[in-house]
Amino acid sequence: MVMVAMTGASGAGKSSIANELLARGFAVQMEVGRQIVSEQIATSSTNTPFQNAVGFRDLLFVRSVAAYDRWIQHKAPVVFFDRTFIEALAFSHIIGEPISTSMLHEAQKRSFHPVAFVCSPWQEIYRKDNERSHDFEFAKRDYDANCKSYSNAGYELIEVPKLSIEERADFVLENMAL
Repeated sequence: MVMVAMTGASGAGKSSIANELLARGFAVQMEVGRQIVSEQIATSSTNTPFQNAVGFRDLLFVRSVAAYDRWIQHKAPVVFFDRTFIEALAFSHIIGEPISTSMLHEAQKRSFHPVAFVCSPWQEIYRKDNERSHDFEFAKRDYDANCKSYSNAGYELIEVPKLSIEERADFVLENMAL
């Protein structure tokens, strides 16, 4: 099984690419962070990036690792991840919190394809919504932290060009030789 990470800036089109890949029949793990924020808002809980950043980070890490582990049992030849547990490590840097030894240990036990696809900040398509209340400046910090965390973990980063959703999905597939 090949597990492929997509990372980058908030609001840069990763979920749109993931939805396009899903529509083409590929297995996709949709972004866990957005699911968490949606659930936290719906239940009036506070583990969101804007209310309890550490609580959100911890929940993001645990749920992202669990999602990875569920896919290991799946029979799909390729699974695309719209963000991964590595983003939880990157978020630690953004909020100025240390990464626990146990988090690092759990992250190091799991890996993705050596190439990670990166979507850079794209002002023209960036939008706030219920799950994304931060500004574009935060999206740029998110991008920098994610790129640094993936690079530090040994992944080769390939920038996804700013094209149509279909062309971006094609680019990812072509660069994976799928």
